[in-house]
Amino acid sequence: MIESARADLYCQPELSIAKKCTHNMITAREIISTILFIIAILLPFDMMANGFHWVYLAGSLLFFVLAYLIWPSKKKGQREGDNWVVDSLEFVIELPIELMVGLFRFFVRVLDH
Repeated sequence: MIESARADLYCQPELSIAKKCTHNMITAREIISTILFIIAILLPFDMMANGFHWVYLAGSLLFFVLAYLIWPSKKKGQREGDNWVVDSLEFVIELPIELMVGLFRFFVRVLDH
């Protein structure tokens, strides 16, 4: 009884039992990924203001990759629903990694021929 009362406090009761807490976990992943993405954007600006540091460059790349990996992608079936704000965030967060992967594939094809 106490366990179900705790679950109702943190989970949405209108969802089925199997998907009860999934919505909250997706929201947490979206928030964490957005924060990591903002940090990844701010680190290069800090490098421009205070001088180049390899740590900031590596940290920025690491935060971009972490934001991409943590984000619950709609394309991968990890997120449902239509919300234009979240869909826009998904596009912005996935864009840098998809550009890097696309450029890498392009250069591999050019070098293969």
